[in-house]
Amino acid sequence: MFNEDQRSFRRMQINAKARLITLEPVANQQFEALCVDLSATGLSLHLDEFLEVGTVVKVNIDSTSSAIAPLDATAKVIRASKESDGTISAGLEIMQFN
Repeated sequence: MFNEDQRSFRRMQINAKARLITLEPVANQQFEALCVDLSATGLSLHLDEFLEVGTVVKVNIDSTSSAIAPLDATAKVIRASKESDGTISAGLEIMQFN
């Protein structure tokens, strides 16, 4: 079966609350988001506020299991768009795991 998704890593649908803190270009702005999917190299979010492409953020996602560590990473916004329902969709590339 042909798979049109050419990504190197599979994405997991997670729908988890995420906390973002901007690092660059303006530090310490905080945002709440919904992480809709996650892979080894990136994640997709839904937000209420727009993040500019190129913004670097610290991303925290708590774990629902004591056996799984929370996600703590630094990521860069590589795409952002406003959806028809008014929410903001953003794609982030993970730069490093903290």
